[in-house]
Amino acid sequence: MKHLFLLFFILTVLSTTTTHAQSNSSWRIGFGIDAGVSTADAFKYALGGDIRVQKDFNQRWSGTFTTGFSHFFEKDHFAGYSQYGSPYNVIPVKLGLKYFVVDNLYLGGEAGAGFAFEQWGTSFVYSPAVGLAFKNGIDLSLKYEDYTKDKATKNIALRLAYGFGARKLSSHKTKHESNDLELGVSINPGVNIESSDDHILGGDVTLYKPLSSNVEATFSVGYAHMFKSYYFDYGLPDASGHVYYNTNYTVQNVVPVKVGLRLYLADIFYLGGEAGVALATKRNSSFVYTPSLGFKLKNGLDIGAKYDNYGHRLIQDALSLKLGYHFKLK
Repeated sequence: MKHLFLLFFILTVLSTTTTHAQSNSSWRIGFGIDAGVSTADAFKYALGGDIRVQKDFNQRWSGTFTTGFSHFFEKDHFAGYSQYGSPYNVIPVKLGLKYFVVDNLYLGGEAGAGFAFEQWGTSFVYSPAVGLAFKNGIDLSLKYEDYTKDKATKNIALRLAYGFGARKLSSHKTKHESNDLELGVSINPGVNIESSDDHILGGDVTLYKPLSSNVEATFSVGYAHMFKSYYFDYGLPDASGHVYYNTNYTVQNVVPVKVGLRLYLADIFYLGGEAGVALATKRNSSFVYTPSLGFKLKNGLDIGAKYDNYGHRLIQDALSLKLGYHFKLK
C-alpha cells in the first residue's frame, strides 16, 4: 500500500508542468486497468478493468458513468473465513463527478451498485478518488472502493486509463497506418486466477501485420511456467454411468501458439484477442484463448494486461501483465 501512495506522489510532483486539456468534444470515453490491495484479511489483491463515459460540463466539472469487472484474489484459501468460500467477482455500475482543482489535478467520487457472482449478491458501492489527467489522454488516479455489503470487499487501487474524445473513435483518426511488419517481444508476470499466491512467469514473441488504419493481425509463440503444481481430482463417466476418478498433477510448463487481432480504439489504446493451442507434455495440450487490453506507446513500449484461458482442466488459467517492446521489420 505504501508503494501505491509513493508512486502516486511522485507522479503528482512530475505533473506540475503538465496541463489538463479537456478535448474539444464534451463527451469522452476512457478504458482503464485497476490494480489494488484489499484492506481486509480474506482477500489479498484486486485487479480489474473498466470503461468510463465522461461528460464535461465546463473546465472544472465533469460527470462520469463507469462499468467494468473486478476480481478479488483470495488469501490462503479463506483460512479462518469459512463464511466466504469463493473469490469475489463483481461488475460495478457507477455514476460520479470529477472536480478539477487545478489544470490537471482532480478530485472524484462515484457511487452505484456492484453485481457480484455466486453467493455474494448485489451491493452498494462508493469510490472516492484523486487523480491526474494528462494532455496526451493518460488518466492516473488513486481510489478507495468499498462494496458495503461485506466488510471484506474493500480495496485501495491505482487506475491507469486512456481517454479520448468521442469523435476519435473514427478509424481515420488513428495513426497506425504503416504497412510494415513489427516484431514484439514481451515478458508476462502473472498469477493463477484461482489464487494470487501461485505465481506464473511467461514471455512471447509476436508478429504484427497491419490490416487497416486501426486493426492488426497477430501471430505469437510463447512460454509460460507455473511455479506450483497441484493434485487435481476429476471424475470420468463410462457408458454405463459409472464414474472413475482420476488424480493428476496440474501442468507447470506450456508453449502457447496463437493467432489473433488487435483493434486500436484510439492512438495508443487497444483491445486484443488471440486463440490457438497450448502445447504441453503427457498429452495435456489444450485450446487457449486470450483477451487483452493495453497501451502501445509511440516509442515502441507495449504495456497491458491479458487473461489466458485454457481448455484443459490440468492447466491453470492465468491473469498477467504484458511488458513488451516492438521493433519494425523492413
